[in-house]
Amino acid sequence: MTSQVATVRMAYATKTSTGGAPVDVSSWTLRGVGAIRVLYGLVAFAALILGTDVGTGMAVPVFVGVGLVSVLLGLATVALTSRLLDRDDAVLAAVGVDAILVVLGVAALMVGWDQFTVAAAVVVLGAVVTGALSAAVVAIVTAVREA
Repeated sequence: MTSQVATVRMAYATKTSTGGAPVDVSSWTLRGVGAIRVLYGLVAFAALILGTDVGTGMAVPVFVGVGLVSVLLGLATVALTSRLLDRDDAVLAAVGVDAILVVLGVAALMVGWDQFTVAAAVVVLGAVVTGALSAAVVAIVTAVREA
């Protein structure tokens, strides 16, 4: 009997802590993807704050853009998880934005390949990979949930 009461209390606490959103594997997966993106964006900002040499020319603006976009999209993924799970147009928009950003990241590396340091290029390439994986996870998780 005690374990049933504890389970009900945990479910209530989890449900109230998420604002009443349904709590399941799909929502936690999407929230985790958003949290990873936020952390990755903070890594880019931390590198700049600590004075890491990222390169010349367009390297610094691209680095700031990578950090800012990663943080904002991560926060949006966490905040809009319930909409991503309910609406197909939200999923299409999220995957489309990720795809565009992946292309822009690869283009920035190709155009400014001689302006980035190796460490900065690795961080930008990591952001490209994170964006591609985010798009894939969002698409797969929402498709599996609907099936």
